[in-house]
Amino acid sequence: MRAVVFVASLASACASGGGGAPISYSGGAAQGNPAPATIDETSVDGGLSAFALRPEDVFAADPTERPRSHRVREGETLQDVATRYQIPMLALIESNGLEPPYAIAPGRELRLPRARIQVVEEGDTLQGVADRFGIDPRSLALFNRRDPAAPLVVGARIALPDLASAADETAAQAAPAPRGGALFVMPLHGRIVGRFGPQSGGGRSDGIEIAGRDGDPVHASAPGVVVYAGEDVPGYGTLVLIRHANNYVSAYGFNRRALVREGDTVAAGAAIAELGARADGRARLLFQVRQGARAVDPMSLLGP
Repeated sequence: MRAVVFVASLASACASGGGGAPISYSGGAAQGNPAPATIDETSVDGGLSAFALRPEDVFAADPTERPRSHRVREGETLQDVATRYQIPMLALIESNGLEPPYAIAPGRELRLPRARIQVVEEGDTLQGVADRFGIDPRSLALFNRRDPAAPLVVGARIALPDLASAADETAAQAAPAPRGGALFVMPLHGRIVGRFGPQSGGGRSDGIEIAGRDGDPVHASAPGVVVYAGEDVPGYGTLVLIRHANNYVSAYGFNRRALVREGDTVAAGAAIAELGARADGRARLLFQVRQGARAVDPMSLLGP
């Protein structure tokens, strides 16, 4: 079973593994006709982190000079535009009111979200800026076509990935801490039926699966900020992603409904979704945790 899924597409670049974005809006189209969006089933095992890029993802376009719009060229797809300007697919879709199959015709003017810029101040370092916005520093350097080892120059402009934002540390500190000194709490009361790591039938799981019942409440495993809640990956129900302190991101897959929206600040134990039944009728939550680009066994972080 392929349990490593989801969302690098939201930041237009993946971390870890060889897969690209789980949603690929590509494929050919007849000349003069819009190219439909298609799902690339070979790449759903890409990494989970929405903020880390693969080392080979160095971009031709300067992210600090993003234009306000883009005129679609002959044969160009939504994926092409997203990749060119390093804009999350979801942001492009929402900014332009696109609907499935997200086809775009040559000559159409697409609105581009305004680039998010951080101006370097005295004492700033790449590591410090990356930590402030919950981004892997190497990924931030590559995103800006910079040498990760080069010092920042005061007054320089640093582009931030669109999904990056400063975490609400005040809310995180005010939330009740998990018992026993653990970093996370169980997101669902149920039996663990899938473990992290290599699987007996081959392959590898970057998370755990927890059995429950259709409609059971799924809880935030730690305080943080919701960075995604939606159904962009067909076959996996509704997915919720939460960014936490110390560059952790947790994922909750196979829900039937999200109870939160992007940008919401949540406390540990807050209800964030309702568990859904899969195609085989069984209700199982897929729970993953990453720190930067590294998958972490949730069991090593969970309290009682």
